[in-house]
Amino acid sequence: MGEGSGLSDGVQLHLYGLGDGAQSVIFQMLSHGLIAGAYALIAGTLIWQMRCNKSLIRLKMVRSITVLASLAAIAHLARLVSVNAPHPWIDGLVYLTSAAFGLCGALLLWYWLPQMLAMAQERRLTPVNMVKREDYQALQKKIDNTHAGLQRFATAASHDLRAPLRHISVFAGLIAREEAETLSPAGRDYLERLTGSVDRMQELTTALVEYVRAISADHVPVRLDLQEVIRTIRSEMKVEIESQGAQIEVAPMPAVWADERLVTLVITHLIDNALKFSKDVPVVRLYARGVEEGWVEIAVEDEGPGVDPRQSEMIFDVLFRMSTGPAEGVGLGLALCKQVIEAAGGRIWLDTDYEAGARFVLTLPAAP
Repeated sequence: MGEGSGLSDGVQLHLYGLGDGAQSVIFQMLSHGLIAGAYALIAGTLIWQMRCNKSLIRLKMVRSITVLASLAAIAHLARLVSVNAPHPWIDGLVYLTSAAFGLCGALLLWYWLPQMLAMAQERRLTPVNMVKREDYQALQKKIDNTHAGLQRFATAASHDLRAPLRHISVFAGLIAREEAETLSPAGRDYLERLTGSVDRMQELTTALVEYVRAISADHVPVRLDLQEVIRTIRSEMKVEIESQGAQIEVAPMPAVWADERLVTLVITHLIDNALKFSKDVPVVRLYARGVEEGWVEIAVEDEGPGVDPRQSEMIFDVLFRMSTGPAEGVGLGLALCKQVIEAAGGRIWLDTDYEAGARFVLTLPAAP
């Protein structure tokens, strides 16, 4: 064979389909040189970025990709030499090594690309998040100031509104005791009306102060045993319950995650309403069940005259009063209940399908 044939025989194991002759070797060396340059450019870019941003050095994925890109560049540069190696297996081993480095780099990129994109998204949103955080802090400050103002109002109302009412009540009592003989029947009637209006105003003032304090109070949720809460309420309402001969039936209750004082206030109001508007011997039932994961549904029902379904929404409005029973409320009890329950993330409503009386249903977060 001639000299050209010897060259072809020496390199044909390394051409991988590029053809015979020196021209194929040149193309092969050029392609490996370009691939080595591309990997070197990737590694160099990452090294430059790590020098500019020291925080990147702490990222394992950046360091790993830099090392693999460098090794892949070296492996392809080695192929420029191994093409003319005396033993073909040397070139094959170098080729396999460079392919392995490239495959590892691709796998790492596939694994870390979502994290890299997430980091880019986080950096892009950081200014927006800062603005939102500042807006939230400003809004929270306004809310705190509003709550503080409401608490100051409640304190002032408790004193400034009740003081004149006490004076009126005292003077009305003096008139009834010392001037009773000189009063005409009409005068005594007016005095009784005056006394009744004072009592009602005092009741309204107490309810208003209680309402303001409840809606502006900080909610501190704890694991709450409803069974124990209702037992305490029954003890505190013992006089009212026994005076009416009322029956309070309580089914087993689960634990909820809520503010103890506010939940006690809500259930007390619902039981008190049931006693006020019930006929004859009041019967009040309380029971609960899990509605869905994380929530508990609590029902308070009675056998009173019930509520007109057309008023099922209005009864939760401030100062809305029902006159379907022997006693009138001040129109703040159910409004307070709604505010408290919704502040806890729950709901309260009138069950319009219940026809034996009134049934109020509320939801609260279940205890973890």
